[in-house]
Amino acid sequence: MNKKKELLKDHLKELEQISKSSLNENQKELIKLNLEILKNNDKISIDDFEQIWRFLKQRVATGFVFDEAPEINNQSIAILEKDEKLSFSSSKMKDNLQNSLIIGENYDVLKNLIGVERERERERILTSI
Repeated sequence: MNKKKELLKDHLKELEQISKSSLNENQKELIKLNLEILKNNDKISIDDFEQIWRFLKQRVATGFVFDEAPEINNQSIAILEKDEKLSFSSSKMKDNLQNSLIIGENYDVLKNLIGVERERERERILTSI
């Protein structure tokens, strides 16, 4: 058990040295949590503990990394301009209904949709009163 504590201490130091471009803070916390749980498990041998450490470090490092979306002013919405060439409607797809993946930066669109849904919710509440 003492050996695991020493290894955990060493691994936590090594984890802090890993750059944020390789592992973000959430990923580091996930690894720390797993190592803490494993440290207290008597059924896990020191060799298993080391293998799990290497696996976690590699597995989490190869996961998706998303940058935080910049929040400049959450009290405003962006004005978007419709591009007719890139637009589609359900009437065009009526014969061939299927899901469509929209690729690109959708942050402003999602912010606008949240605003629209909040307004709809307010209207529903007001009409039910």
